[in-house]
Amino acid sequence: MTRMEKVALDDVERVAAGGKAVIAADDCTIVSTVRDAITSGRSATFYTSLSQAKAVKTWYWTPARVRETGIRKVSSEEKARIAKELGIEDIGVFRCNRIECECGHVYGAFEFLQQGIKEHGRSAVLSVFAMENAAVMRINPPDLLVCPNCDELLPERMTYDNGTYGCCFGTEE
Repeated sequence: MTRMEKVALDDVERVAAGGKAVIAADDCTIVSTVRDAITSGRSATFYTSLSQAKAVKTWYWTPARVRETGIRKVSSEEKARIAKELGIEDIGVFRCNRIECECGHVYGAFEFLQQGIKEHGRSAVLSVFAMENAAVMRINPPDLLVCPNCDELLPERMTYDNGTYGCCFGTEE
């Protein structure tokens, strides 16, 4: 066994010992498994190749779904605020919807990343944007979004994607 294989197996063992599964399969099987999780409504996080993620997203992000979710590119003004206030210099082509709270505050990419830093730490959020060869696909994530203005739970789901990190919610299509 080469050193690289030993390192990979050590990582697999660490993940499995933590109660998670690691699946290796051909692209068709992985894409089918992710699509099944989406349509069934089950919650899971998949760490896939970029080509596997692209195949799922091509199926998922139809023009109708883009309109329905309201997902759109983050503005240059919001990107500048994210860089200045959160210290995340490059979020790439990040797309998300906006959610208006009952208090009138609009929850967008800035608030989403701010909450991510609060819950997971700055280094975890930066790691997502540093990924080059893999994608994190959160399927039917059970996230609870909190308005930073009034601390109330938001009534809608956040939809987001930047190429290497994104989410998909259940559908029967």
